[in-house]
Amino acid sequence: MTLRERMLTTLRHGKADMVPCCPDISIMVPLKMKKRPFWEFYIDEKEGIFYDLYSNKNLFEAYLDACKYFGIVVWAWYAGVSNEQATRANPDSDVVKFTNKIIEKRSDRRVVRTEMITPEGTLWSETVYPIYDPPFPHRKFIKDFKKDFKFLKYFYTELDNLDFSDSYEMRETVGDLGVTLLSVAPPSLVNLDAIVDGGLGALGLIYYDYPDLIARYKEMHEEWSLKYLEKIIEAKCCDEIITGGSGLMTWQSPKITRELSLDGLKQITRMCRENNMISHLHCCGFSKELVKMCAEETDLDVIEPLEPPPQGDVDLKEIKQKYGDRLVLKGNLQTSRVMLADVKTVEREAIKCIEDAGEGGSFILSTGDQCGRDTPHENIFKLVEVCEKYGKY
Repeated sequence: MTLRERMLTTLRHGKADMVPCCPDISIMVPLKMKKRPFWEFYIDEKEGIFYDLYSNKNLFEAYLDACKYFGIVVWAWYAGVSNEQATRANPDSDVVKFTNKIIEKRSDRRVVRTEMITPEGTLWSETVYPIYDPPFPHRKFIKDFKKDFKFLKYFYTELDNLDFSDSYEMRETVGDLGVTLLSVAPPSLVNLDAIVDGGLGALGLIYYDYPDLIARYKEMHEEWSLKYLEKIIEAKCCDEIITGGSGLMTWQSPKITRELSLDGLKQITRMCRENNMISHLHCCGFSKELVKMCAEETDLDVIEPLEPPPQGDVDLKEIKQKYGDRLVLKGNLQTSRVMLADVKTVEREAIKCIEDAGEGGSFILSTGDQCGRDTPHENIFKLVEVCEKYGKY
């Protein structure tokens, strides 16, 4: 089997020739391998070009090179259609425009200020680009949730003339090396955190102080997400849909997840199932209760990364026994105590993952989150070796 055939067979609840090896090395490991400041993958200072934080060809190229080097399955999510990208594609749009400017240059970082110009006013955000770490938001667009709620609608891309050419190109480039995906997430506090200032503390207060506004946000987000998903399915431009959200059950309680996110998850996974599209949920951090929720109440196909303690709460063997007939499992090597340890530790824990969850197929060996920047290369190579030696069916 090719890497792609092995991965697709497993993602569709099948038993391939062996367990696919697909650790998460999405950003930090590949960029470090290039031996350049990380900000150069996001900012072309000479040409004045600012690239998207996620839908980014530079990241994709670095990631693809790293996957080829290690011999792991490519799991590519680096194409999509963001609000800012749609605006760039249609610069004459009178709905929303973005401008970017470097406001601070230091030897160890760049800081970029982004203005979002809408018919109802201008918002701004600031992003820090460290020299050897991924970028992170310093200030976000929405400063006062109640006052700025009128701007929320502008964060949802117009869907009439979407251009999926980047997605087609990414899938063609990946070829037999793996699979490609696009993101369609449910409403959540994680989703709001991308644009609302103040972090988890502020969002917790917002959720309980403004229930009517949260309900309007939920409705707006669900409506847009389903329309976007419909466009993706019509375009046939990727292999699977990634949903959920980073730390979905860590940023919000099971109660809030049920109130705010579950309806969206049900709708997204149902539409995927009805259209033979693989649905794949990412939720790093705590997820044991979410696994149960998804297995029993949604049409989800795949869940990851099933993070173990202390960052998470998943016992892989237990989850396989309870839900292995319902969900494809992807995980769950601990990224600090295991992946940063010696190669013998990595080998032992990888073998244990396969023993705990590999029986009968429907399991992908991966990490419990993104591998850290300084993960030893020999540890990633060891995962491939373990799959080849202990993961054959």
